[in-house]
Amino acid sequence: MPIYEYQCLNCGHKFEMIRGMNQADDPIECDHCHDTHTERILSKPFIKNGSGSGHSCSSCSGKSCSSCG
Repeated sequence: MPIYEYQCLNCGHKFEMIRGMNQADDPIECDHCHDTHTERILSKPFIKNGSGSGHSCSSCSGKSCSSCG
């Protein structure tokens, strides 16, 4: 089952819950203040660099850049 991230609109607390995909947008209680005014946060996806080496070229300090063909 996927892990979804939520934020309480009352206290601002962020928390994660394991839920079925058909339950992702169902109401959920904040585990901090127990309010039910929460919203699901769209998490940023994890994208791994396909090269596996970490650096694309010796001229840049990042893991990839547009100049590293």
